[in-house]
Amino acid sequence: MPSEVRSIRICSRLASSGFAIAALSAALTACGSGPSTVASPPELPSPSSATAAGPVPGAGTIPVPEGPAASEGAELPADIAKAAADFTAAWASHDARPGKDAAYTDAGKRASAYASPDLGASISTARPSTNSLWQQWTREKTTVTATVLKVSVPDGAPAPTATTALARVVYRLTTAPEKGQAASDTKQVALQLERGTDGTWRVIALPYA
Repeated sequence: MPSEVRSIRICSRLASSGFAIAALSAALTACGSGPSTVASPPELPSPSSATAAGPVPGAGTIPVPEGPAASEGAELPADIAKAAADFTAAWASHDARPGKDAAYTDAGKRASAYASPDLGASISTARPSTNSLWQQWTREKTTVTATVLKVSVPDGAPAPTATTALARVVYRLTTAPEKGQAASDTKQVALQLERGTDGTWRVIALPYA
């Protein structure tokens, strides 16, 4: 792994940024293989029901965007929302059927197309903690599909700037074995994005994940 990927420790910056601790803690708790389509959003899950879709970056810090808080429920510009949605759909989706994904990390490799090099390397690295789950999915020939429902500015977070943004992605995760009943759950993840010199928005960290 070329370098340890950095995740945000927002709490250490709250005093200078003016964020509301309670609002950000609730909004930013982290709960296919191709570009996603944003559907009509359901009622948002509570922070306690949110879970991460897979392994995430290790400890570290990166600068947190600062500025006046965006209005509650504020939408993100289309290009930022699309980058966040595409990353989440790729990162959280798996296909353990024969001839499809060879490993759990294939999802991370797909998501790395929408991520910074450091984050892409982290989510593409195998971790022992996913071995048993992947073995189960392989035995059951399971598909795991993430459908993005809503992308917005987290409550209490600053509005996006020309180069940085925070996003909250709510998505439906459907796990379907070849035999048996499929199960769906609504999850969420917080993302920090940055606009590169080429004008492309990429995910650089998963705060609180």
